[in-house]
Amino acid sequence: MVKFEELGFSSFEEYKQRFFDTLLPSDKTYEYFVDWNKVKSAVNEYVDELSLLNSLTKIDATERVTHFRYLLIKYPQIVEVIPLLIAERAKKGRIDIFDPEIESFLSFEFKRSKVSEKTIPQIINFCIKTGIMDLFQEVKDVHDYLLGVEVGLDTNARKNRSGDIFEKMCQQKVGKLIGIKYKIVNNDPHFSLYPVVTRGRSKGKKHDIVVYKDNRPILIGEFNFYNTTGSKPISIAESYIEMARVAKEHNVEFLWVTDGPAWHKMEQPLLHSMKEIDWILNYRMLELIRRILNLQTVKP
Repeated sequence: MVKFEELGFSSFEEYKQRFFDTLLPSDKTYEYFVDWNKVKSAVNEYVDELSLLNSLTKIDATERVTHFRYLLIKYPQIVEVIPLLIAERAKKGRIDIFDPEIESFLSFEFKRSKVSEKTIPQIINFCIKTGIMDLFQEVKDVHDYLLGVEVGLDTNARKNRSGDIFEKMCQQKVGKLIGIKYKIVNNDPHFSLYPVVTRGRSKGKKHDIVVYKDNRPILIGEFNFYNTTGSKPISIAESYIEMARVAKEHNVEFLWVTDGPAWHKMEQPLLHSMKEIDWILNYRMLELIRRILNLQTVKP
């Protein structure tokens, strides 16, 4: 059971109440919305190709197809940008489309090595039917347009980014709380109990944080934030019970910092873990890590 007395609470109920009362409703920080480095890198990778395509915005509509054909012949590399203009990540440079007019699938290749006199008409037809040719009439700068497309695509990564943000939040807060008395290693590649817990199946998995004292690991920490309910937080809660047991066998404290509005609707799985794990905190309770470390006694 969570050692509530060592954490400064008079009862488990008081600890539990504090935990659920102080859960964060969201972990959206400034970094949550857009990964600008990723977006800019994706666009700048094709800066030359975009400059060439940008010339199509300056051409009269009646001459645009002819000029596009000329660009494909002279600069076949521009074909690789075409799927991005419709927010499509073409797997292996290929897009398969069902054409209702012929009731069959058509395959379009967007690799420079596939551009030829035979495939150029197919590429142009694709651009006409998907509205890309009309796009050159509407936008003034293809580079700026693609920047907007990449921002939109990046929103799909927010779910994964949410977990990374919470991990970083906790790592930074622990660093401020502990100070120089202990050595803190984030995602330490040199110490992990996962190979023990998983019987060697997760050799590369790292703990979100490892705290050392006198060059000896004394605490490992895992940080998870859940906005929505589901099977994942429940399975994680169960797996950490075993992690806590193995950590204790290795004379290491295991700390689980978890947060998020999902726990309000999934109290029972979390309460089960609280009955089995010594240390479970949320973000706002993280300052109590000092009590945990002060209690830790590692025999030389």
